[in-house]
Amino acid sequence: MITISSDSSSLYYLKGTIDHLEAESCKDILKSYLDAAAGKSINIDLSGLESVSSVTLSFLLYGLRSAKLISCNLSYKNMPPSLFNMARVSGIESILVK
Repeated sequence: MITISSDSSSLYYLKGTIDHLEAESCKDILKSYLDAAAGKSINIDLSGLESVSSVTLSFLLYGLRSAKLISCNLSYKNMPPSLFNMARVSGIESILVK
């Protein structure tokens, strides 16, 4: 399961793992933070991810799509190399890393 914490109004830290069994509840957690930041810019630090998979990529894309719908500018920071490589192989690294 993931946790999201913050020490400022625009920087959040994502920690833990996202697996297919917990994906829906993880999406709900992210959506609540995004809703609170509607119309603002936020950054999510991914360095605390413990493992990555296609579910993780899907989760991050969900976050970008959800943020766009509420005019929130979402950026991911400090992506683990294994996640970046997975995104690069999938051809979506430019979408996830701005």
